[in-house]
Amino acid sequence: MDYFVFARIRDYYLFLGEQRDSEFLASTQGLFFSLASLSSVLDEKTCRADELTQCFDKQISFPKPQYNVGIGDAYLLLMPSSDANGSIFKSSNFEAASVEARQRVTEFALKNKEDLINALFASNTSLGEYVQAWADYFFCDHYSLWIFNRFTNAFTCSTSSFDISRNFIFESEASALNLALESDYDTESRAPTDDVVAQPESMQTMNRVKLQLGYNGTIGVVTFYSRQASFKFNEMNNREIRNSIETKYLQVHQQAHSTMDRINQQFIEAYKAGQLNLFLFSIAGEVKHSFQAEACSIFLVNDKNTHLDLVATSDNKINGEPSAAYQYTLGDDSPTVRVFVSQTLDFSYDLATDDPKSDGYNESTDHAPENWIGAPIMSAGQCFGVIRIRNKYKVDDSGMKTIINIRSGDFLNLLSLCSNLANLIRIESLFNETESKLKTTNASIDEMNDFNKVFLHEIRTPISKFTMAPEIIKRTLGKKELSQENLDKVMKQLDDIQVMGDRLEFIAKTFNFNEIVTRRDFESLSVMRDIVFPVINITRAYLRKQYDIDIQLNATGLKSTRVYGDKTLLNIVFNTLIDNAGKYSVNTRKPISISGAYGPKHEYFDITVSNYGLEIHENERENLFKKGVRGKEVIKHGIGGTGIGLHLAQQIMVEGGGELLLTSIKDPVTFVLRVPTQQRGIEP
Repeated sequence: MDYFVFARIRDYYLFLGEQRDSEFLASTQGLFFSLASLSSVLDEKTCRADELTQCFDKQISFPKPQYNVGIGDAYLLLMPSSDANGSIFKSSNFEAASVEARQRVTEFALKNKEDLINALFASNTSLGEYVQAWADYFFCDHYSLWIFNRFTNAFTCSTSSFDISRNFIFESEASALNLALESDYDTESRAPTDDVVAQPESMQTMNRVKLQLGYNGTIGVVTFYSRQASFKFNEMNNREIRNSIETKYLQVHQQAHSTMDRINQQFIEAYKAGQLNLFLFSIAGEVKHSFQAEACSIFLVNDKNTHLDLVATSDNKINGEPSAAYQYTLGDDSPTVRVFVSQTLDFSYDLATDDPKSDGYNESTDHAPENWIGAPIMSAGQCFGVIRIRNKYKVDDSGMKTIINIRSGDFLNLLSLCSNLANLIRIESLFNETESKLKTTNASIDEMNDFNKVFLHEIRTPISKFTMAPEIIKRTLGKKELSQENLDKVMKQLDDIQVMGDRLEFIAKTFNFNEIVTRRDFESLSVMRDIVFPVINITRAYLRKQYDIDIQLNATGLKSTRVYGDKTLLNIVFNTLIDNAGKYSVNTRKPISISGAYGPKHEYFDITVSNYGLEIHENERENLFKKGVRGKEVIKHGIGGTGIGLHLAQQIMVEGGGELLLTSIKDPVTFVLRVPTQQRGIEP
């Protein structure tokens, strides 16, 4: 060739050669020469061939005796001083070669950028391919991406271009990766050093960038390795890498949340009261598939609280109902039992070391047991059992299955699943208990009828909530961007289900009208947190849908106010007033008004509920709180009811040392819930 062109890459020059195909241009195996090694060339306008040969470490042959040196911002040009006949080149020839050198370097840079863009924006680019594209763009030889799992306090390798001897590092270990957990760590560029995990061979420089992955503060570390010494990224490079990989991770994380969407769909479609086992059979298979695990098993504690029984399992031979019974005794020292007893997550990245005996139930898997997660199925402090997944895997393009590390998202999704599952088990338990007690109770017909009326009165809003909540959860989790606000919405729906479950559980376990009324579990309560919000949060959506009525809350007099009473009973009374107000707000869209104020001497606090709609006649005032009595206007408009709500509410208030007052019978109808502000018999 007549002349030589080199592209400037940071503090190096890359020899472009004569080839221009993409494979050559994108290759990191090209000839790199540091600026320091070329200093004698860069300081001269002309150089002899022997000087150039020595300077380029004999990697390039220079056939002409002498070369002109041209230097631009992005290129280095070496052009013979004379042609094949010995004629000296004119300056115009050198200028033309310089123009072509600049053009070739520009084409090279554009092609390199084009390759990066094509890789980053391909629809099926995996996270590993995404990071590899950045490594190629910066002419690095290798990369690795580690993500910190806050559930296990360990970094795990998410993807890497080289074989890693050990793909997890605990926070307690002496590894340079753990420096990224410090708040002031950002980026670094240095020579690779020995670590807990071996580095790729023959690398002279590593550039490391700390990543903030996701809404929950997950930390990641991406490292790029180069054979070139001092191959340092600048601040802009680090920023480009960080922004791009953080965005890609969010996309991957969002796709992973489709796991929970599919499982929630299973909840909605598969669960039927009284058929819990069939439901669990389907869930075990769905979890195995969606979590990409080789096995999933579900264990529930028996009635005597002595054993964990295998109720559902899915592996490469069984999908649903176990082929044989299996029990863990709660006194055993097994990982599954430890999860149940401690009521906390447990895990292993290396089962061969952590559980060498493999005692207990072992699912049939394609690979030897390597990793697992065990999570407690619990709600409201009660643990019902354990769900566990084993051998997390990925599938490559050829269909080959490889065991990989359990990820932070798996822990988060499994905890969410367990919460949902526990609530359904509680509902099933409540259903079964109610069914059993309804068949065996010997209570009087009047007492039973009274109880049934209370139960029907209290369950109306929960039924609506149970109907709407799964759809809300499904719709929220299905959004493309799962923000913290959307997650909060899901958790709020689950919290509301929990509150309703507690109320229904109390009613079902009481099974006697007088026991409901006289129960006194007195404690200091916050008016807003313990009485108002638990009811409003559940009933507001129901009132809007059922009656097109909203709630207007004047929180000024309610804030920071405390009273004494039974939380569950006061919730029932307040719910009765809100439910009646919505039901009897006929032909009006005026909101239900809620406010509060202290009574005389601050001995009581009054919670006021007002609504516009059907009036109460004066001659009905005295009998309105009697059992079975209903107002004339209510009957006239054909509004259904039991006539038990206000009677129950008044009885509860009297037994609790308070009062239920009717203070206005028309426009608005107003009831006052008068609650003691101090425990009876104790001075404030």
